[in-house]
Amino acid sequence: MTDDTEILADLLGHPETPELLPDGGVLFAETDSGRICVRNPDGLLATFAVPGGRPYGCLFGSDGHLYVTQSGHDGEGRLAPRSVPPSLQRVSPDGTRSEVLVTEADGLAFTAPNSLAWAPDGRLYVTDSGHWDPDLRSDPGYLYAVRPDHRAEVVLELGPTFPNGVLAESDGGVVWVESYTRRVCRLLPGGRTEHITTLPEGHTPEAVKADADGNLWIANFEAGGIDVIARDGTPLREVVLGGVPINFAFGDGELYFVDFGLTAHETPYGYRPGQLRRTACRTAGAPVLRGALDPSGT
Repeated sequence: MTDDTEILADLLGHPETPELLPDGGVLFAETDSGRICVRNPDGLLATFAVPGGRPYGCLFGSDGHLYVTQSGHDGEGRLAPRSVPPSLQRVSPDGTRSEVLVTEADGLAFTAPNSLAWAPDGRLYVTDSGHWDPDLRSDPGYLYAVRPDHRAEVVLELGPTFPNGVLAESDGGVVWVESYTRRVCRLLPGGRTEHITTLPEGHTPEAVKADADGNLWIANFEAGGIDVIARDGTPLREVVLGGVPINFAFGDGELYFVDFGLTAHETPYGYRPGQLRRTACRTAGAPVLRGALDPSGT
């Protein structure tokens, strides 16, 4: 942990995907409890919504609803108190209602949807990583696109690579990272794909965001930081955070990130007490694209 890092919330069960709120609060998924939590500006930690299952990604739409990637379970039979199929969910702006929108793409049932990003054309891109199993790598990975009418299509079949974070760029490109291969890739407008770079050994990528200059920031949980690369893959620098950072969000002069928890704290039941943390950051993030899916599904 760096000296200037502030712990905003502790003893969390696999926190994921921080989203900053207009009032200064921070919303995030807590995968192990099946909740969406909010850390209020006064420091109070509260439950915003209980979509059930094991939520991973959460991202607000332009309609004020929260869109959630739902893995359902962890591949080892551990379920949250309320079972939910692997899906894309939508949570009402007040957090009181959640609904399953999509469970398949082109007839292919979702396995474990992970991250999500709005694109300029109004589609919502979703990675389906499969369940974490770096030894056997038995689940194939996919990149889906969900249209405003709720119909999802398979954009790319990625094999057993564990596609994780995804980012839609303003020019129509879509960047994703692969945790098993450490590759950073891009789907170009028109359908061609390119291999941007492969991160160094031990830098397992989790999340990807863009800064205001278009550079890519990639959280790596093994090396305890963020790799910053240019759009063409040229390494620029490494932001050292310490711990096990897995996702983050740019704030105004600050970087908010979630920490999975250190192995030294792991219990016999596999629980790692995660954290929500904040540190100073002079770099501004790129504007986050927002979209919405039609309420009627048509």
